[in-house]
Amino acid sequence: MKKIALLSFVALMSTTSLFGFDHLKSVKEFEESTKKGNYIVDFYASWCNPCKEMEQNLKKLSGEKKDIKIYKVNIEESVELVNTYGTPQVPALLYIKDGEILQGYVGLKQMEELKRDMKKYFQKTKS
Repeated sequence: MKKIALLSFVALMSTTSLFGFDHLKSVKEFEESTKKGNYIVDFYASWCNPCKEMEQNLKKLSGEKKDIKIYKVNIEESVELVNTYGTPQVPALLYIKDGEILQGYVGLKQMEELKRDMKKYFQKTKS
């Protein structure tokens, strides 16, 4: 019985991580986590309704774009990050490639806009 309960717990945790995003809480964590690869960092607040819609759009996008990692920053809990990289206005996104901030955006982005941004900022160029 204990084995079944443990397996159920592990399965639940795996499912949760598939549908959630990792949160960044400090400048050091931000810099370490975004130094190699393609990233979107979503600054949000729990009381912000457009932020909730943005999260749903990012969840859909993350299912389609496996080469882009999405992080979230709660502006109420991570003031140091907001002061260094973000804005108190939400929702806000940062597009980052190999540690370099390519673009920031404040406001809700719909799926088509997010897909267009992915091509613009993260599409591999042929040499």
